[in-house]
Amino acid sequence: MVLFTFLACEKEITIDVPPGKLQYVVEASINNRFPLLNYVFISTTIDYFKPDLSLNGVKNAEVYITPGVIVGNDTFYNEANRIRLYGVDTLSKLVPALDSILGPFSGVYMNPFELTGTVNTPYKLDILLNNGATTITGKTFIPRTVNIDSVIYNIEPKQGSDTVGKAFAKFWFVDGPERNNYRLAVNISPDSILFGWGACSFYRTFDDEFTNNGNRPYEFFRPFNEGDTLNLYLSHIGRKEFLFWQSFSRANNNGGPFATPGSVSSNINGAIGSFTGYSVDFKQVILK
Repeated sequence: MVLFTFLACEKEITIDVPPGKLQYVVEASINNRFPLLNYVFISTTIDYFKPDLSLNGVKNAEVYITPGVIVGNDTFYNEANRIRLYGVDTLSKLVPALDSILGPFSGVYMNPFELTGTVNTPYKLDILLNNGATTITGKTFIPRTVNIDSVIYNIEPKQGSDTVGKAFAKFWFVDGPERNNYRLAVNISPDSILFGWGACSFYRTFDDEFTNNGNRPYEFFRPFNEGDTLNLYLSHIGRKEFLFWQSFSRANNNGGPFATPGSVSSNINGAIGSFTGYSVDFKQVILK
């Protein structure tokens, strides 16, 4: 009994873990089809041991996106053409509906009235913080659009306790001979309007390293439910942007905060994150 008592003793140990250095985090997006998905979200990293459940959005930033022109091997940006993006708290005064949709969000900057992406066009991002003392920059490119050619699905009869059947879906798209990179967003909802890419149900990032140039199939191995409405957003993106989202996905699934840290391939200068140009094709399918 004495031996058991000593073996069962526990001692509480307090470890003083210093807080991580605060960094800015940027998710910036521009696409050719949906103006509400052209936005810049600025936030900061948080301390894991002292989490702030708010979005940590950064207010009072100056945010600009400038389209460019490619001449030979050079890219030129005319600052006279730059477009300013405004915080949603400012925009909600002009469009009251945004206030009810976005609610307490902060750190999101948009300008759906002026900013529309164009394919085969480069873009430059400039963010000024702390009265210009901090600058964050990034560049991206909207490539040509790769279209979803056709979508098919098969509904299997419901079994056992299932209330609806299972639907297996597949679509085709035409991949070109060059190296292409894709980000597929899928939203299961009757509404095709998105207020941020993060609202989608799930994502897949892939390239054409092993299957290139031709009518290419993409098959969903997990079934959907009969009656679901699938909103498919197939985006053709650049290689740097592909590497960011691929590394982001790996880091996001690396086993939690105490696992070996994953490296994220940011294409933003002065912050962590990505400025992504999306050339989007969209299809909505009702599985019935």
